[in-house]
Amino acid sequence: MEVDSVDNWCTNTDNGKFANLKAFVTAAREFEATHSESALNLMTRYLGLIASSCDLTIFSPGRSEVCAFFSSLWRVMCDGRGPHWAGVAVLSRAAAEPSARHALTHTYKFIAILSRLLTDSISNEKKIKLLSVMQDISYGIKISWQESYLTSLMKQLTDWIRQPMTEPHHKAIGHKSLTVLVNVCYGNLPAIYALMRTVDTKEFVVHLISLKDGGYGGVEVCRLLLCLSGATRGTAVRQPDAHSYLCCTMRTFKKAVVDRDATQLLHAYTFLNDLCSESNLREFVLTYPHFSAALTNSLKDVDDLVSTALDDVGEPECASACLKHVLKFLTVLSGLDLYSLRSHHSQLMLLCIKTSAVCLPESLELFSVIVTQYRDEGRLPQELISIISDRLPGLLVPPLEPGKAGLQWLQVVGALCESSETQEKVLQEVTPHAFEDTLYNVLHYTAQSGAVGAESSQQAAVASCRAALCLCPAARDWEAALTRMLAHHQVRKMLCAGLMSSNGQRRRQVLQLIKHHYFPLDQMNQVFGESFAADVSGEPPGACSADRADSRAPPPALPWAEHPALELATDALVRRLSDALADGKISDIATSSVMELYGYKMTCLEQRLHSHSAALQNIEKEMKSREKEAEERLRNADAENKTLTKKLEQQTSKSSELAGVLIKFEERVKQRDKRLEEAAAHETALRSEIEARDLTIKQLEKTVLERENRLYQVTTQLDEMKRVQEMVAKLMSKSTSANCAS
Repeated sequence: MEVDSVDNWCTNTDNGKFANLKAFVTAAREFEATHSESALNLMTRYLGLIASSCDLTIFSPGRSEVCAFFSSLWRVMCDGRGPHWAGVAVLSRAAAEPSARHALTHTYKFIAILSRLLTDSISNEKKIKLLSVMQDISYGIKISWQESYLTSLMKQLTDWIRQPMTEPHHKAIGHKSLTVLVNVCYGNLPAIYALMRTVDTKEFVVHLISLKDGGYGGVEVCRLLLCLSGATRGTAVRQPDAHSYLCCTMRTFKKAVVDRDATQLLHAYTFLNDLCSESNLREFVLTYPHFSAALTNSLKDVDDLVSTALDDVGEPECASACLKHVLKFLTVLSGLDLYSLRSHHSQLMLLCIKTSAVCLPESLELFSVIVTQYRDEGRLPQELISIISDRLPGLLVPPLEPGKAGLQWLQVVGALCESSETQEKVLQEVTPHAFEDTLYNVLHYTAQSGAVGAESSQQAAVASCRAALCLCPAARDWEAALTRMLAHHQVRKMLCAGLMSSNGQRRRQVLQLIKHHYFPLDQMNQVFGESFAADVSGEPPGACSADRADSRAPPPALPWAEHPALELATDALVRRLSDALADGKISDIATSSVMELYGYKMTCLEQRLHSHSAALQNIEKEMKSREKEAEERLRNADAENKTLTKKLEQQTSKSSELAGVLIKFEERVKQRDKRLEEAAAHETALRSEIEARDLTIKQLEKTVLERENRLYQVTTQLDEMKRVQEMVAKLMSKSTSANCAS
């Protein structure tokens, strides 16, 4: 009964948590069925309650209530009579939750619906609010070929970007429009082509350069310029351009830290990471001379950000997001391993320690990158040791959520194990079982994350084995932990994958593990057997050469494996010798027995050394054969690449020809349109002339009619006068005849 009551209480709590979402879904269904005003009012009311919620977890995907809510919201916002702006307010709130933001971007794709609301007819406040939501849910978006909304969206955004920035709200609208445009175009060729069809590319690039030089837009302008240069065939980024981008990036980073602008910090981190990841551009990045000075100017503002963020109670999500992006940016910058930046490592160490309570994964990653840079030197500088000596125990506590920060914690422990000054602290603070549990949790968590998870799993396995190998000489329990880890199937799988990886650095890391003098070479066949079997499985049966079969043979058994009692006897004798030497009774020990066992132990060590050498030869032959196969595959890939390149050039030339034909056709169409416009104008003039003549004819007809009437009247009068005249004449003739008669 108690369990049932607790379950019921938990269920009721969840029902109350999602009550407004469920109520909105019900109102949305009624609206879709009836389109009544009451249903619309109910939806608006519930959306207002949801948007004002303090609990962001109500937007986390994975529950049926959340899925039904976003699906219903998507449908009603597609309706022209739906509660659009109440929905925008909810999307703005939901975008603050990372997993919900990812779902809005990639699953529900609200960007298409919001693009329809983006018009000149809405107020400036609504434009800014709508663009703010769009810039949050368009980051990292993937666009398929020719989305229907792209053309209108590109036109609207570019119009606002090119408008005069005379008023503050115009500048805000232009800046947010530029951010949305960069998000939509970055990595999406269809969007870039739509942009190039919407604007005159040369004029638009000139305008973007003027914005960058004027301090407006910052790193987004650089990202958009890089997109356009990448989409234009034959256009390469030069060193001055790359240095100009870096100068703008560092300037934007400093300004964004001061303004607490998480969006600008995200763009600065992304752009710097892309420049460092691109092999052609990384060389230009390494030659940039002003990193140290720019970082010096920014670190003071970063310290102010940390101080205010740790005490921030107003907008904790914004402060946390700013810190995460700052730490990621500094991690990429530190990963360049520039000697000029080593003077800042002490400040960055303090920053990691301060922010570990808020942004643990990012803090540990930056910490690991800094410590790893001193691996070849074998020890940390004294100023770093003095900084972390008192604060190290806090960083060495295993994270509560290994899935989020476990990999970074393993990397930090591994990096600290390689320094003699910090190794003792690791032995004191980290237990082997806690270390193993964190590793296995990380492997379980990353196994569900696709290719990115596989890469993280390999990093975790390599870092853990390296840490255990470093600690084996100092503690036997770590040697046992190493044995358990190497026996774990997932660790073996990741080590095999790293050895077969196309990542040269990862292969070197695995080979360095094998070269370590504490690596159990007698377990080589068990640990890497899956790798070799996977390699052979790609060949026809019976195709393996004798050399390869020999290279996969297990190493010869060590003498201690056949005579374990001798090892124990030798160890006991060594202890007796040590005790006798300490007590001054060394003369009581029989020299012959000592020398016999000592010689046997030396023979065993020589045989073990020989087996280790054979095992390494168990590996060199295999790697040589794999290298030959890889070279053959590379040659085949190069040949295929050349063929594809040739086909691509042919297609490009055909596309260019078609583009030329299309341009000529468009010119002809324009000429015909011009002729049609002239003919239409001539026709209009003729119609006007005809109407004027028709009016004149009507007036003349009226005049003729009037004159005919007048003529008829005159004729009638003349006839009457003639008749009177005839009558008068008759009367006169009668009177004349009468007079004559008389």
